[in-house]
Amino acid sequence: MLRFRFRILVLVSFLFLWILPETVLVTAEVSPTEVSPAEAERFGKEIRQHWVTEIPLDESALTQSGIRRLESQHLILYTDLAASGQVDELPKLFDQLIPLLCDYFELNRQNYESFKVEGFLIDDFEKFKSGGAVLQVPKLRNGYALRCRIWVRNPGSDYYRRHLLLHEGTHAFMGYAFGVWGPPWYREGTAELLGTHRLENGHLTLAYFPKSRNELSRWGRIDLVRDNLVKNHGRTIKGIFELDSEDYDENTAYGWSWAFAAFCENHPRYRTAFRQTAWKLYGKPDGAAERFLELLLKNIQKESPEWNEQEILFHLDNDWIDFISHLDYGYDFERTKIDYNKEAGLISSDEVEIPVCSDKGWQSSGVRLERGKTYRFAASGRFQLAEKPKIWWSEPNGITLRYYQSVPIGTLLATLIPDIEERFLTQTETAGVGFYVPKTIGLSETWKAEVSGELFFRINDFPSELSDNNGEATVKLTVLPVTD
Repeated sequence: MLRFRFRILVLVSFLFLWILPETVLVTAEVSPTEVSPAEAERFGKEIRQHWVTEIPLDESALTQSGIRRLESQHLILYTDLAASGQVDELPKLFDQLIPLLCDYFELNRQNYESFKVEGFLIDDFEKFKSGGAVLQVPKLRNGYALRCRIWVRNPGSDYYRRHLLLHEGTHAFMGYAFGVWGPPWYREGTAELLGTHRLENGHLTLAYFPKSRNELSRWGRIDLVRDNLVKNHGRTIKGIFELDSEDYDENTAYGWSWAFAAFCENHPRYRTAFRQTAWKLYGKPDGAAERFLELLLKNIQKESPEWNEQEILFHLDNDWIDFISHLDYGYDFERTKIDYNKEAGLISSDEVEIPVCSDKGWQSSGVRLERGKTYRFAASGRFQLAEKPKIWWSEPNGITLRYYQSVPIGTLLATLIPDIEERFLTQTETAGVGFYVPKTIGLSETWKAEVSGELFFRINDFPSELSDNNGEATVKLTVLPVTD
């Protein structure tokens, strides 16, 4: 449990700055023109016309080296691995990938029926040199893609072999469709997101979020990010955008890119903007961050015109920090989604009652606390935290038989998200300010607000174990009189 506490301290000191322009990189201007997938494909087609002709393979030399050729509609796969069900099914698996990618990017499947990739699944690198298959990749660590050719080193894991093939296949498809993959954070994040999959009864599912560590052999992206946080190497959104190609010599960069892509893909506020960023690459590798933010502002303001640009980007940072601070297998995106309350106001009476659901993450109280004033919290209620093997009941003081992030599960927590104009007035390590440093309330607490801001509550529990919770706590909030 000390590890979780240290993780929070790392987030406090390293991950988040209450300086909006630095954390999100830019303030974006919404483009006046609509961008369509058809327009994006037009750019891709123009760029493909200037592609160089691939160096032909010496197939007889490859055959003499013991390399087999497997072919399906969308993939010609050369491999020196022995015949097996797990290996020989890969071309057919790849055939499932292409229409799924078309659907993901909203492209017409018929336009890609003839799309085909040459792939090299390599166990013994030396065997492929005689046929000219690795002239373009003199060094190959895990995988590589170049136009419509992909190379994969055999990782010794059935799952991870498929993951690498789907990852590199996504690169090849995006390069073909859009003419460019985008900057490292976007191209690798998207390929990692879509390469993380589930195969059940022969049916392929992309962008799968794993429920347990043992489910995806040798994948480990969540562990990479969590270990990075413990080592004081966390990344803000700006830090994600700043990843360069050399960073991907280590798997850690893939972990962070996957985390941000999974965050965007699974959060309803950010999903559309992240997917449509591919449409706005315009055949250029740079500028994807600005285009993502343009789309994000446009989409959110269309649905919620009451939020201005600064507030939207502020929420993006807060949501990212909350996600990273609780990232785990089985993370429940729907129940942990934070809804901000534009109408949250100061307490207009001596006391207000606020319900706090046990099956959700951070919840707006609908109340703003005022800097310099002192408040009394009194909590009550009985709620369920589990139903199997038997129901676990808790009150706002929590259950000391089990802890999450060094605090008993069931404990009532609170935090303030400062008003934007007040974000400079507090140090980030102040308990009770920000989703990463909650204040323990329990049954009762007195708290002097160091900044003005929206008040949030949550019942402490694992983000993967909220679905079997039931019931709520009630918080009575009172403004105490000013004393000398």
